Amino acid sequence: MAGRGRISKSMKHKRHKDFFGRAFLLMGAVLTLVLPAAAADSAALLQGVHRVVVLGDSITYSGEYVDFIDAYFATRFSDRSIEVLNLGLPSETVSGLSEEGHAGGQFPRPDLKERVARVLEKTKPDLVIACYGMNDGIYLPLEPGRFGKFKDGTVSLHAMVTAAGAKIIHVTPPVFDEAKGGHPGYGAVLDRYSDWLISQRGAAGWEVADLHGPMSRSLAEHRQSDPGFFLAGDGVHPGEAGHWLMAKAILQQVGAADLPEVDGPQVLLAGSVSGPQLFQLIHQRQRIRRDAWLTSAGHKRPGLSKGLPLSEALVKAGGLDLQVSQLTRSFPGRKSTWEGFDRYDFQINGRSAIVVVPKRALPGRPWAWRGEFFGAFANADIALVAKGFFLVYLGVPDLFGSPEAVAQWDGFYQELTGKYGFAGKAALIGLSRGGLYCYNWAAANPDKVACLYADAAVCDFKSWPGGKLKGLGKGDGSAAEWQKLLKAYHFKSDAEAVAYARNPVDNLKPLAQAHVPLLHVYGEADTAVPWEENTGVVAERYRKLGGSITLIPKPGVGHHPHGLSDPAPVVEFILQQARVSP
Repeated sequence: MAGRGRISKSMKHKRHKDFFGRAFLLMGAVLTLVLPAAAADSAALLQGVHRVVVLGDSITYSGEYVDFIDAYFATRFSDRSIEVLNLGLPSETVSGLSEEGHAGGQFPRPDLKERVARVLEKTKPDLVIACYGMNDGIYLPLEPGRFGKFKDGTVSLHAMVTAAGAKIIHVTPPVFDEAKGGHPGYGAVLDRYSDWLISQRGAAGWEVADLHGPMSRSLAEHRQSDPGFFLAGDGVHPGEAGHWLMAKAILQQVGAADLPEVDGPQVLLAGSVSGPQLFQLIHQRQRIRRDAWLTSAGHKRPGLSKGLPLSEALVKAGGLDLQVSQLTRSFPGRKSTWEGFDRYDFQINGRSAIVVVPKRALPGRPWAWRGEFFGAFANADIALVAKGFFLVYLGVPDLFGSPEAVAQWDGFYQELTGKYGFAGKAALIGLSRGGLYCYNWAAANPDKVACLYADAAVCDFKSWPGGKLKGLGKGDGSAAEWQKLLKAYHFKSDAEAVAYARNPVDNLKPLAQAHVPLLHVYGEADTAVPWEENTGVVAERYRKLGGSITLIPKPGVGHHPHGLSDPAPVVEFILQQARVSP
C-alpha cells in the first residue's frame, strides 16, 4: 500500500524496486483466491482470444498491471496460452496533443495515430486493451477543443482495431491526484473523460472497463482516515495498490468475479508456493517482449531502451513460456502419458473426457476430436499431436450420435473453446460408429467444423446396426446394438427408427452450405458397414449438394483394420483444412 510520500528521491527509488518483491508475494497469495472464484462467463469476451495487446502511456509502459493480468491468464487459462503484449509508450496521447515545452522542449508527446496501424499489422491481436486520458488533456483545465480531440482519437482507435478484426476494451483513465501533482482542476478533466468513455457502453456498445471510479473511491476512502495517503506519489503514476486496482477493473470486465479486496502487497495470505517464482518469470518475459515489440513496430519517442531483434526475443521469451507452463496445471483430473504425450482424464458433466496435449501447440490451438474408440488405430491421431494438435475424446458410449450425445458434445466444445481457448473449428475423426457422432454433431454445428475424416464410418444406422438382421441393408448388423440404438433415440418401435430422417446420409445440406471438406477411407470388402450404403451414399449426395469429398478406397479390405498404414494423406488433409502449415 502506498504511504504518505514525504520521502527522498533515493527512498522513492527503493520503494519502486521493493514493489516487485512485494508484488511477487501478492500474486502468490492472490492467484489462489482468484482462480476458484473466476466467473464461467469470462469465456464470452475471451472467446477465440490468443493474443492481447495493451496500449497506453507511461503507466502502461511501466507494466505492473499488465503483469498482474498476464499472471491471471497464465494460471486461470493455463493451457490456453493467452499472450499479453505490452506496447505502452511513455508520454503518448490518443488525442494527438502535446503541451509546449514538453520534456524540456526535447520532443513533443508521441501521437498514437503515428504508430497504431503498424502495431495492429505486426502484432495481429485478437483483443486490444487501451488506457488513455491521463496525458490527453495536457494537464490543463477542461476545454471543448481538447476534449473533442480525445473523443475523436478514441473513436478512431476503436474503428481501426475493429476493422483489423480484433475486439477492444477501453479503460477509463487513472485518477489524477491534485494533492500530489498540482495542476488544479485536472482531476475534474479526467472525471469528464471517464464519464464520456462509460457513456459509450450504451451509446456505441463499447466494452469499457471503469478504473477511474474505483480508484477515485479508494483514494477518497483512505484519505478520510489518513489525509496524507496517496496512490500516486507524483499524482500521475500509481504505485502497487493503484496497479492492482487497474488490473482488477480489467479482469472484472472480462468476467472475473470476486477478486480479493486488497489495496496492495501488505495484504498477504497463504498462497501458492510457486506464486512468487511464477510472477518473476512473467515479469521477465513481459519486459523482453515489450522492448522487442516496441522496437519492431517503431515509434518516435526517444530515450527508450532498444529491444532485442524480435526473432531473438521470441526465442528467449519462449524459454520463459516453458518455465511458466511447468508451474501451471493445464487440465484437471488424472495426468498420465499417452504415446509420449501428456494425457489428462477428467469428468465433464458426468462424462469421461480425455485431452492429449502436444509438446508445443500450434498457433490458434487446433484440435482433433475422436468420435469413438479412443486409441484404436491411432497412427493419424499420434501424428497430429506430434505436429501440435490437441487430441480430445468425450465418452458417450451407446448413444450412437443421438440428440443426447450431440448435447453432451456441445458442452464439451464450450469447455474446450471457452475455458482452454481451443480453435473455434475442430477436425472430427469418425471411425466406424464414431461416424454417427461426428456427422450428427457437425450437422448441428457446421460453423464449428474445420473438416471431417470418416473411416469405415457408419453414416446410416439402418445399414448398421440394422443391416440384414432387420432387412434394412446388406451388412451383418447387430441385434444387441440395434436395441441399444432404439433406447438411445427413444424410438418406440423398429418402424419409428426406420422412418427417422436425420441420419448422416439424410442431413448433409448444412455441411455442404458451410463448405466443410470430407475425407472418407473405407474397405471395399467391408461386410459390417458396407461402403455402398454409407460412404457411397454420402459421396453421391454431398457432391450433388456442391460439397467437397475425397475418397480413399482400400481394395480387398474389410471393416478392419481402420486407417492407412501410412497416415500421411489423412494428416495432410487435416493440416490443410485446419489451415495449419505442416
